[in-house]
Amino acid sequence: MTTNQQAWKIYEAYVEAWKPISEEERAGILAEVFADNVQYFTPEFKGGREAALKDIAGFQKKFPGAHFEVEDVSSHHDVALLTWVLVQADGSVLVKGHDQIRISPQGKITSLITFPPSVSKP
Repeated sequence: MTTNQQAWKIYEAYVEAWKPISEEERAGILAEVFADNVQYFTPEFKGGREAALKDIAGFQKKFPGAHFEVEDVSSHHDVALLTWVLVQADGSVLVKGHDQIRISPQGKITSLITFPPSVSKP
């Protein structure tokens, strides 16, 4: 069973990789938080650790100096749903979205599914 606190801690470590840091630091963070066989899904990417690295590199080009912050978490069993906010370089919040993660017994993310910002009425 994963607690909210455990899910927050591992996800918050993952979010550090989205900050404007070196490629080496980013790869090191993902090596720490992702299981070797991680499944990474976003509206634009599907793959593993390499897909995540490409996604983050594209994000930093599109939003220089921006990062994500964790807003809330809800977990049960080995799954957690987290809300993130995209914080621009000037400190303003651009959008809010959600990620669903699955955590291994060893405390690594085995799958991460990103949901883009939601709409109130489609």
